[in-house]
Amino acid sequence: MNLKIDASIIVSECDQVYPPREDSYLLLRSMDVHPRERMLDMGCGSGIVGLHCSKAGALVTAVDINPKAVDCTSANALLNKQEMKVIHSDLFLDVEGRFDVMAFNPPYVPDVIEGDIQRSWAGGEDGVRVLERFLKEAPKHLSDRGRIYVLLSTTMDDAALQCVLSQFVRDRMLSQRLFFEEIWVESLRLR
Repeated sequence: MNLKIDASIIVSECDQVYPPREDSYLLLRSMDVHPRERMLDMGCGSGIVGLHCSKAGALVTAVDINPKAVDCTSANALLNKQEMKVIHSDLFLDVEGRFDVMAFNPPYVPDVIEGDIQRSWAGGEDGVRVLERFLKEAPKHLSDRGRIYVLLSTTMDDAALQCVLSQFVRDRMLSQRLFFEEIWVESLRLR
């Protein structure tokens, strides 16, 4: 079922954790999630995507490199009475198992110096480095019919982006024009 923004889900914003923004909601609205599917919310931040998937009946594992985001997502899951496994990990380093659905709103702003909250959007010199690392490991954790939803931006280097996405069958979902960029979501499947 396609996700819709559920106003009954309460998300507390936490200090030094990426809060839900336009990109979070665009990713959420682009996703198709079914009850009992195993879902991975990579880079969960405050947990907004995972909470919606959990409420839709998915079995959610939420992951973030920021320990404050792990705490924030755990608190928001408790607040919303949603059962979710929440893991502190640098991408797939401490993640086990295979998933039917993965969602990732990667850091994609080029040339941002990493710091606490800046890590949430620092995408390397071309804006694609974190996404590239994620997509290199994702197939090992994707079920046979699994799909990946990723948020992309015109701030990313297009040539590098096309190269990173070349191993997947791509379907462009929703897009949105913001002040200085266009963002969109693509659904990816293995070839």
